[in-house]
Amino acid sequence: MALVAVKNHRNAARNPKAHFQKEVTLEEALASSYVAYPLRLFDCSPISDGAAAAILASEKKIKELGVDNPIWISGVGYSSDTANLSRREDYGGLRATVNASRMAYRMAGIDNPLKQLDIATVHDCFTIAEIMAYEDLGFCRKGEGGMFIEEGESDFGGSVPVNTFGGLKAKGHPLGATGVAMVYEVVKQLRGEAGSLQVDLKNYRGLTHNIGGTGHFGWVFVFEV
Repeated sequence: MALVAVKNHRNAARNPKAHFQKEVTLEEALASSYVAYPLRLFDCSPISDGAAAAILASEKKIKELGVDNPIWISGVGYSSDTANLSRREDYGGLRATVNASRMAYRMAGIDNPLKQLDIATVHDCFTIAEIMAYEDLGFCRKGEGGMFIEEGESDFGGSVPVNTFGGLKAKGHPLGATGVAMVYEVVKQLRGEAGSLQVDLKNYRGLTHNIGGTGHFGWVFVFEV
């Protein structure tokens, strides 16, 4: 879990819009005080001030306006689960994320997200939430999320760079603005406008993943050029 904090703080240090623009070491993350065991201070995202906006238009209107660099929504997925934690069969993942991602993948024609996505933004309200998202979104098999971060698969140069902007963990979590802020980050990447945080584009596809409540609401969007 601490490796997620280290990665996301390192990315946020290069993001001028991030709440925390300072790197942390693995030792600092592991030495931070407990908030609620086993979560330490550096495992938890801050509740930050922030705002985000997106402009939506139909394909017809885009053509009428002559927009030359639109980013298309090719997949939408949404799902819900019980808010009653005692009724969940599994605490190692979020069924809402699993169902929402599979819906979005079907719509976008994605059968292998590792090979067909260039970037992903996930709802890392806690470091463990990012690791669970790796598994729920199909980036790795169940139980292998820790290995995914350990081997650098979610970092620059990995299979799917995740939360290159710092994530909720270090960019900040302005609650209602968080989901649209993820769209902003993916759009920048797909347009090649992310500067020092730009990933290599091969498929020109990116994903946003957002959850709500106690993890019982899930939304996944796939964007492409």
